[in-house]
Amino acid sequence: MLLVAFDLEGPLSPQDNAYELMALIPDGRRLFERLSRYDDLLALSGRPDYEAGDTLKLIVPFLLVHGINEGHIRQVSGKAPLVAGASECVQAIWARNWQPCLISTSYAPHALNIAHQVGIPPDWVAATEVAFDVWEGAMTEDAYGFILSWQRRILECPADDDESLKRLCDEFFWQHLVKFPIGIVLELKVVGGKRKTEALKAFAARLGLPLSRCAAIGDSITDAHLLQTVRDEGGLAIVFNGNEYALPYGNVGVAAGDLRTVLPLLDAFAESGREGVREWVESHPSEDEATHYHWLEEDGWQKALPFHRRWRQQLRGQAAKLG
Repeated sequence: MLLVAFDLEGPLSPQDNAYELMALIPDGRRLFERLSRYDDLLALSGRPDYEAGDTLKLIVPFLLVHGINEGHIRQVSGKAPLVAGASECVQAIWARNWQPCLISTSYAPHALNIAHQVGIPPDWVAATEVAFDVWEGAMTEDAYGFILSWQRRILECPADDDESLKRLCDEFFWQHLVKFPIGIVLELKVVGGKRKTEALKAFAARLGLPLSRCAAIGDSITDAHLLQTVRDEGGLAIVFNGNEYALPYGNVGVAAGDLRTVLPLLDAFAESGREGVREWVESHPSEDEATHYHWLEEDGWQKALPFHRRWRQQLRGQAAKLG
């Protein structure tokens, strides 16, 4: 028996739901890119009680001030395509009597929609719960103008000035916003970083499995802790079209346009453990442009990065540049 955990955005669907949601507001994509970079800076600095992917709580005040709600999440999610082979990959996992699960930073309405499409039951989904009714009730009259004025200031910050961006956002979120009732959004527990690992442990405990019988498939900074933990515990950490924040923490990388390319790795792992996966990768050199496998340990991730960048850009478009 294996437990196979999928990240959503990247492996299952190319859409970044929050990015597309922010695109519904004026200059929203550029604002999201600023806040996503701020999220990277906080996660990499090790800020206490902050996890990679907490961008999803940082954007809420800006969504609310422009009238965006849960209905819009569902609307945007309804347009999300699947990665080629995603449904077939999940069905193949069921056919092998393994258990698939979905562990996503995404807002729960989006995660549940994609899970339904690929065939993962809702009780095997961990994602970020939303409470727009509560948040809308916490938006006071004075909060609207305040948030809009800071939105302008954040957008005026040069894109390449990390120091200024961090100083500006630190002041907005942790000095000012916390004083408003809507500051409650900063208490939102986004399923990213260590919280993804906690979700996997809970799913594994449900099956009575150790993490050494788990495989995790991720691609970005929100998956780094999960991938590293699975790798360190003897499981299989697969990076699918990953970036430089995820690749260093995987055992094996797959750069491809079809998710079914991970199935030979899962088969090898189930039959012969990680050593079997390494032998399979080394005996299957990537001779075509469609699929590239790399054993990532011992700094092999740097060799893999250009291939992953190309596929990531091809599949994810504008969202490829997000951490």
